[in-house]
Parts: sequence; structure tokens; C-alpha cells
Amino acid sequence: MKKLLLSGLRISAGFLLGTLFTWGLGQFLQDILAPEISRPEVNDAAQVAEFLEALPPLAHAGRLLAMGLGMMSGTMTVRRCPGGRPLEGWVLTMLFAAGVLMDLCRVDHGPALSIATVAMVFPCAWMGMNLASRGRS
Repeated sequence: MKKLLLSGLRISAGFLLGTLFTWGLGQFLQDILAPEISRPEVNDAAQVAEFLEALPPLAHAGRLLAMGLGMMSGTMTVRRCPGGRPLEGWVLTMLFAAGVLMDLCRVDHGPALSIATVAMVFPCAWMGMNLASRGRS
């Protein structure tokens, strides 16, 4: 039972760290790259879709970069924690993938951004796990 609880805590910590990093850096880069476009005041799907449509491609690239780095940092955290197992990194990857798919179902991102967002999940998580395992015996 203790192993299961610790495993869940590692996965939760990785998800929290990755999500906070993704959100914070994504918002920062979006504000730097598209300062003239203000965010919607409420989290309504139609307003968010309009907002995403108004963003320039460079701001989308910044948000995707932040998402990738956040997923990498989350999976690195899970893999670097004492007692961490590779399975925990893949469980966290599936959690990130589920979050991405739920967001894409809720808000229309357009075809190009949707494909880029989904296509980034597994490579970024794999890179995080690979970087975390370097130097480990």
C-alpha cells in the first residue's frame, strides 16, 4: 500500500509541476509574443476558440514550446524521484495525453494546432524520461 501511495504522489507531483510550468511559461510567452491580444475573462469554449484564432503563429509556437518543456520537466521529476519506476513516467504521459485530448474536445483549436498539440505529447515525455535516466545506473 505504501508503494502505491508513493507512486501516486510522484505522479501527482510530476503532473502538478509540469502543468504549472506549462501554464506559467505559456502565458508569459504569449504575453511577450502577442501583447495586443487580451485573454478572455471567462473560460468559455467559444471565447477561448476566438482568442486562439486571433493569436499569431509565433505565440502558438511559444505555447507549444512551453507545453513540451512542461511535460519534459514533469516526466523528469517522476523519473528522478527516489524509487521512481519507468511505468510511472508512462502513466504521467497518459495523464498529459488525456488532458490534451480533453482540451481539444472542449475548445476548437483548428486542425494544425490540434495535430501539433497531440503530436508533441509522446516525444516530449520520452525526451524527459531519457534525460532523467542519463547518469543513472
